[in-house]
Amino acid sequence: MQDRYAGDVGDFGKIGILRILAGSNLRIGVNWYLVSDEVHNDDGKHIGYLSDSKFIGCDDELLGKLGYMVYGNQRSISMLENMNLISNAVYYNDQLLSPQESNKKFRNEWHSNALQKLTDTDIVFLDPDNGLLPKSVYPGSKLSIKYIFENEIVDYYSSGHSVIFYNHRSRLEEDTYLNRFRTFFQIDSLCSAFSFDMKFVRGTIRDYFFLIHNRHIEQVKESVLIMMNSNWNQHCKYLRLD
Repeated sequence: MQDRYAGDVGDFGKIGILRILAGSNLRIGVNWYLVSDEVHNDDGKHIGYLSDSKFIGCDDELLGKLGYMVYGNQRSISMLENMNLISNAVYYNDQLLSPQESNKKFRNEWHSNALQKLTDTDIVFLDPDNGLLPKSVYPGSKLSIKYIFENEIVDYYSSGHSVIFYNHRSRLEEDTYLNRFRTFFQIDSLCSAFSFDMKFVRGTIRDYFFLIHNRHIEQVKESVLIMMNSNWNQHCKYLRLD
């Protein structure tokens, strides 16, 4: 996540999901996977939803608050936190530095600090720029800060947290694309999870993958049902992964 993305259509989708989950008495933790703003492209411009009538009726309070931030030129992670958009949420906003900017132990320390900060939460949302680290990106490369590492997801889940993480949709056919996650979710540490994908289809396709512990399943299912029976169903789709 970068400050310049704050308030774009992706934020409307993910924060909308997290607000509904928080309404079911699940405490939400957010690790922004915050990195410094890039300047070589125009990413973060996806704010047309703020004036698009198709988004009215999903979460009008959220729509109004994000519009206030965007149109007031106050786009930042700290602003998202300060607006108290997610009831009783806990945030980890330490910046993730690339291996070239830090020593080799930095990411491990950063991750350990995040686990500690988010200890007293039920569901942890992980929000990297791109998603789960692909085989094409080496963990020690400069690009690795755009991704979650598999062991980081496992650590959260093994610590008792249900996990949701963002992944930017690739150009592969949907079933081929999803097979990568099905395989990962079947490893011993994660195979007990109730897993599914919420596909958000406005702008570029964004996927939110869920790994849910048994004790949270009923509340999560109830939250998904609320979304699917509301105006949100114009913008997102529930996909089972089994």
